Amino acid sequence: MKQFAKRSLALAVAVILLVAMCLTNVGAAPSDTGYTKASDVVYKSFTEYSGSRTYAVSNGVINWGVRGEDCVFLSKYATAYYKGSNTFDSLSKLKGESGQTSSPSSALYSALQALMQNNFDHDYQQTRDMYKYTDCAANDTSKIMSFYSSNFFNAVWDSGATWNREHCWPDSKCLTSGRSQGDSADMMMLRPTLKSENGSRGNTAYGESGSYFEPADNVKGDCARIVLYGYVRWGNGAKMWGTSGVMENLTVLLKWMQEDPVDTWEMGRNDAVQSITGNRNVFVDYPEYAWLLFGKSAPKNMTTPSGEAKGGVTPGNQGGNTSTNTSTNTSTNTSTNTSTGNQGGNTTSNNSGTVNDGAQGGIDNKPQNSGKPFDPNNIGTQYGENDGQGSGLEPWAIIAIVAGAVVLVAGVVVVVIVIKKKKVK
Repeated sequence: MKQFAKRSLALAVAVILLVAMCLTNVGAAPSDTGYTKASDVVYKSFTEYSGSRTYAVSNGVINWGVRGEDCVFLSKYATAYYKGSNTFDSLSKLKGESGQTSSPSSALYSALQALMQNNFDHDYQQTRDMYKYTDCAANDTSKIMSFYSSNFFNAVWDSGATWNREHCWPDSKCLTSGRSQGDSADMMMLRPTLKSENGSRGNTAYGESGSYFEPADNVKGDCARIVLYGYVRWGNGAKMWGTSGVMENLTVLLKWMQEDPVDTWEMGRNDAVQSITGNRNVFVDYPEYAWLLFGKSAPKNMTTPSGEAKGGVTPGNQGGNTSTNTSTNTSTNTSTNTSTGNQGGNTTSNNSGTVNDGAQGGIDNKPQNSGKPFDPNNIGTQYGENDGQGSGLEPWAIIAIVAGAVVLVAGVVVVVIVIKKKKVK
């Protein structure tokens, strides 16, 4: 009887410890924020200076969102970004072009490129130092999220042993080159991934057919919005489509955009990157542009942060580029050989999307927000802590559940002992 009681108590202790470990798992995904409007968002700020390197970030903000929670509002940072001739009402009237090959010559393409291109001020080096702010969740900078699996891991850099930087737009398929500047250096397109996940993709184009890399459903929309950003911001039209590019075709891209809408994590990352570089991915804030850019009507009732798609959005018909911010390098030679998927680009199977090196130098050697179109200190944001998010249940709830488990197991042990005693008699 004594031996049975000891075993029962040991089992009870094991169950209690298991319950406690599960409830306090720091790697657990954060729950929904519950944010339904911009004023709900609790921002947490950061300042990052480097003594030996060449970057400095002041008044940055941390990613406040979580995965899988549809974003149904534009954040304060987004609202501050789209001013004057860059509002949706103005830009949506510009004409796109139908088909995969002709959109780089459109007025809308040029205007969107100018909007993103004029507000870009960082280089490749030390991007990994910013991931604890841009790719965390719910303001918890202790861990960052792997782009393809959404698994969390320690934010501390371990020289690539656990995680590295994934080029969503691989180096070998960039229109420009060089990691001090250029599309291969863009923080928008560089994401942290577990080493194994990064290597499994290599430089394969995204898509659904056998010769393409198909990410998990909850990240397909992210991939589509990232490559659209690279397509427009860097003028990568000639490197966009087919196996030699980065996306199978337009049909798959728009399908993914609709099936995997923007979540609060994407909006939070857009805010964090903007606070560092001054730049945003317009396709996260306004997915509607993806359809308008190719001369198509945005699907009605599609979930988007702006809500512009609720009543349906049709392509503009003014024609000509009416944007006042058209930059150089807008659409030159970007429409050649983009629709067949058989471009003569680099199709090697090396892991060009993988970066393991640990000696990259600074993000920004200029004053924070220098020449930027907004000042994050003047948009009415209240910075504050967001304690408890990202760590599972609140401490009181954990204590209550563990206590309940103790009482339950103890009760079972007592009942079993009583039954055993009766049988012995």
